[in-house]
Amino acid sequence: MNPAAPRRILEVAMEMALTPEILSAVEKKFGLEAAQAAAMSTSVGGIGPLLRERVIAQKEQGVDVVGVSLLYNTVWSQAWHDWNHLILERVSAGRALREILTKAEFTLDLPLFDGRTVNVKVWEAFFGMAPVYFLDCPEITDVVYPCAEDAPPNTFDTNAWAERQRLLQSWLVGRGALALAKAIGFKPDMVVMSETPTLFGHPTLVNDALATDPLFADAKTVFNDHTPLEYAHPIWPKEVLELTRMSPTAYSPFLRDGRVDITQMLIGISNGAFGVAEKHARVMRAMPSLRSQATKIQHVTNGVSVALWQHPAYAGSASLSDKDLIAVKEKLKGEFLEWLWRRALLWPHWAKKMRAHPVALWTRRITSYKRLDILERIFHDPVRRKAFLDTQVVLVVGGRIYQRDNVSEKMVYGLVEFLNRDEELGERVIFLHNYNVLEAPRLFHGADGSVMLSDDGREASATGFMKAQMNGGAVIANPDGAVPEFVFFEGAVPPGRQANGYGVSYSNDQPDVDSFLKALKDFNTAFQNPVQRAALLRAALAVTPDVSVDRTAREMAAYFDTL
Repeated sequence: MNPAAPRRILEVAMEMALTPEILSAVEKKFGLEAAQAAAMSTSVGGIGPLLRERVIAQKEQGVDVVGVSLLYNTVWSQAWHDWNHLILERVSAGRALREILTKAEFTLDLPLFDGRTVNVKVWEAFFGMAPVYFLDCPEITDVVYPCAEDAPPNTFDTNAWAERQRLLQSWLVGRGALALAKAIGFKPDMVVMSETPTLFGHPTLVNDALATDPLFADAKTVFNDHTPLEYAHPIWPKEVLELTRMSPTAYSPFLRDGRVDITQMLIGISNGAFGVAEKHARVMRAMPSLRSQATKIQHVTNGVSVALWQHPAYAGSASLSDKDLIAVKEKLKGEFLEWLWRRALLWPHWAKKMRAHPVALWTRRITSYKRLDILERIFHDPVRRKAFLDTQVVLVVGGRIYQRDNVSEKMVYGLVEFLNRDEELGERVIFLHNYNVLEAPRLFHGADGSVMLSDDGREASATGFMKAQMNGGAVIANPDGAVPEFVFFEGAVPPGRQANGYGVSYSNDQPDVDSFLKALKDFNTAFQNPVQRAALLRAALAVTPDVSVDRTAREMAAYFDTL
């Protein structure tokens, strides 16, 4: 490749969050609920916003990048009833998006692994200056990560239906991305496959015409892993490999007892592989099935967009006095609370009452290993309940529940019911239903801190705390994911840095309850002291260049150079 020419990158992902411009256009034409649904349909977890911002940043740094994802027809939404009960229901998302996105001048006739050929509509948008394409085939892309609950009525075996739908989605996003590149004449130097469901984006994995197409002959392939959890590292029997027309040349070296670890295979056949934090890469290398490929597994730590997440008022914070810096935060916090009481179905007197309290966000995808259940453990113990109330901290809880995750569903329902019965706690823990990427910046602009708890080794690299930091928010966390790289606790602060968070220790690989309560207490102590509060604000803002996605894009480019 000519060193002067921009590198050509094909980014393939099951989720790619929509830009504020697209979502604002949906809201203007169809209303807020439609915009919330559209926002949630493309960002079930943190990977959606991450890919959105990574594509934008790469393009700004001179990379010729094209993004490809799927257009989902429906999304699971959290419905909130007047009597304070919460249920999950599926709502439309694709109908509004088809009115806002630009329809491409071409469609794709894509052969499937089962011998059928489907016509795929293609929708285009610009993320910054980068083109991103959404593949639309409603019979396959009805809902992201389909499960048995999504099966059509009268389906005999709903689990089998869901497994096949997920295979079809993987095929559509992977082979569809290659077919799209061919349709627009885009010859990639790198094909980046984010998470294992994008495996069919590897050109030579399948025995089809794309595998031998000259357009991909020189392309390097990179697997980008985003989570160490078991569901993201599937093991497929040989029957599935044959069903999906995988090349025996690709999978045979990894076949064990008639089964293949897909992550092991994908790393083995790709030119490179990277996790999204230093600790995540260490966790991957320690997996028994990946130890033989440990030297291939690198890391590029996640980042977030300053332009999309940091309020402009913080840009000149270094020149502000402590008093003025706190005033900036207080102004934005007041605006946030004024919005929150309406959005969370509260009362105006609540916002006035809570102005003097430190507000921390617990806005993450809701799943068992992220330990939202620590709150119920605190609240059911009278001593710990009082200790929590004494911290003065207000928690704003929001996040997505996967429609098949019964454990997380019960955890949230139980917490909401508990808060309904306990008025004092109900004022201090606010559940924000349908948390989404359109409204999220408002939360981070005004909040005083962010909570990030996880079981040891289960987090890859959360980005919520990064969004808080670039808005002066302290981080209450245990040392998982990317936290040790950018969050510094008292007693373990690197030279030239200042403490910008409060550490929570582990107990049996889970966040320790009393350590968490102490972290909240220390957080409030600093909040009530103007000198300490200003120092905390500055220490959080100081890591903005480190948590910026611009740094991520530069590190990706440097990593690709090694390939």
